[in-house]
Amino acid sequence: MRNLGMVLLLTQLAACSQLCDCQPAKTAGTNQTTSDNTAATSIADEMQAESMASAENSQQVGSSGLEVINSRPMQEATPVNSANEPSQFDQLLADPNAKPIMQLTAGRLQRRVLPSESGQVFAPELPASPYPQLQHSRKELMDYAAQAAFKLAGFEALRGAKVGVTSFVEFDPTLRQTTAVGNQFAEAMVSLLPQYGVDVIEYKLTRGITIGPAGDLALSRDIKELQQNVGMDYILTGTVVATKRGLQIHSRVVSVSQHKVIAATSTLIPHLVLQQIQP
Repeated sequence: MRNLGMVLLLTQLAACSQLCDCQPAKTAGTNQTTSDNTAATSIADEMQAESMASAENSQQVGSSGLEVINSRPMQEATPVNSANEPSQFDQLLADPNAKPIMQLTAGRLQRRVLPSESGQVFAPELPASPYPQLQHSRKELMDYAAQAAFKLAGFEALRGAKVGVTSFVEFDPTLRQTTAVGNQFAEAMVSLLPQYGVDVIEYKLTRGITIGPAGDLALSRDIKELQQNVGMDYILTGTVVATKRGLQIHSRVVSVSQHKVIAATSTLIPHLVLQQIQP
């Protein structure tokens, strides 16, 4: 019995000894695990911090080395107190005692003479037109005669024909009154028709040339000095009619043998052309 008691006592002591040996080992294992977990947590925190720093650096610096602005709302600037201050000009206007910036002298405007008008100012007055009710101008009569010559030359009957040009007379009961307009218009037609292919006959040509101190003459209005047969096929003549708008000149080409009008045209010469026409 005593031996059995000793055996039980030894067994209990051995169990206690094992229990005491296991407890430190278990505590040491627990401490190691806790230390390992703490180290792992520290490493994870360091890695996360490095990752965040790397991401922040990648956001601030782009691939080209330029700084990149994060997509976050920018802070609003402080509003400036924009007071409507009057300008210097407004201050001068508001000041009744203000003086002008530049001294201004009131003067009267005068119309200056244009270069195109200088000749008209200093030139002597031209003789009055035979039509006193018409105004004057400096335009060319030749321009209007050229229009009439161009129209008449367009008729096929005048190609190669011999035409004599006479004065244009006033349209009155006698049809015998010549004017400066009619005579100058006829002279212009003598010069212009050959340029368009019409043969013009100069029937005022004398039988010979008269030589004198004043010059050599070949034209005359004396029928005794003129040639009898000049061989004209047509005669260009016409009338001059005064209207409110100007002078209406009716030109017509008449056949000598048949008295037939083969070509005709009408030209209006405005009032502004008659200043140059002198009797």
